[in-house]
Amino acid sequence: MKPRPLLFFPATLVLALALLLALPGRASAWSGQQHLQITRAAGKNVPDEMADFRAFSWPMAYPSVYPDLWKNDDGTEGVRHYFEPDRLRRGFDLMSLPRDLDEAMATLSLRPDEIGTAPWAIAALTRQMSEAMRTNDWMWAARTGATLAHYVGDLHMPLHATRNFNGQESGQNGVHSRIESDLIRSFFHSEMIRCEPAVYLEDPFLAALGWARDSQQLSLKWLRSDFEATRAAGRHVDTEDYYLTLWNLLEDSIVRRISVTATDISSLFYTAWVDAGRPPIPEPFEELPPYSIFSGVDIQAPETTPGQPPQTQRTYDYMILGFFLGILALVFGSVAVRAFARLRRQKHSPLPPASPR
Repeated sequence: MKPRPLLFFPATLVLALALLLALPGRASAWSGQQHLQITRAAGKNVPDEMADFRAFSWPMAYPSVYPDLWKNDDGTEGVRHYFEPDRLRRGFDLMSLPRDLDEAMATLSLRPDEIGTAPWAIAALTRQMSEAMRTNDWMWAARTGATLAHYVGDLHMPLHATRNFNGQESGQNGVHSRIESDLIRSFFHSEMIRCEPAVYLEDPFLAALGWARDSQQLSLKWLRSDFEATRAAGRHVDTEDYYLTLWNLLEDSIVRRISVTATDISSLFYTAWVDAGRPPIPEPFEELPPYSIFSGVDIQAPETTPGQPPQTQRTYDYMILGFFLGILALVFGSVAVRAFARLRRQKHSPLPPASPR
């Protein structure tokens, strides 16, 4: 089945993209654009024996951003998007954490919102995806797979694996959005993703803990790079000098991390399929429903006061208005520049010779 062009995307996908632009700073690990790129690359990267699943990379890509949008109406959603190993007491063996979430939190004397629950969510969704494949419920397999891809993506983003996630403990406030929303969205493109072959993961939970450990260690480099770029730009973080310096410092690290993210997601897809007994894979769905697989909330924003449009609708209206105003500005600007240039040529050009009598 050929993917549909953007013009014919259903309204839920258009709304999702509009809402992504209105998300607050720590709403996502990678930006929505990177979640799409990563999930699509992961779906295409499964082994040849699972080749029929590659067609699912298209309908699963946009739903991989939905978990960020579920946060609008589901207060329990956020904890699944991060895990911060540097909150563990010194000397604690990360890989010894219990697989039962309640037992783990009791062991750590922490609440789930204090440290995050991404590894447990990843392990649980891998099992759900596998069971859905085994029972031929491919809609649920695709939905859990898209959600799984989001949480794995978040856990691989270094600033979602540290208590200093926004630089608030080191005087680097705003670093989260500077890197994920501004830097990566501006400089990174999908052609940079270089996946390694997907492999079967014997223990997805331990694998997720290992990803969190690696991300936490890498966060130190990313925070240090932000500090160096800030200093090089004279502490002006809203300048071209800052972002060019930061990209020069982090380009290789960012490209490797996003590539590893896509590889590990494809390994989970493959693991779920193998554990399901390698069942036949059907044709993909055109689209997946947008509501939460946990609470059932939709991606619609909550209603505001009567007679007032929701914030997301106002944001979308402003986007459309801004787009058309931008087009008008370009048109009138082009006309003005050409007219000005024509006047200058007429002013400075020599007078034409007199006509013979």
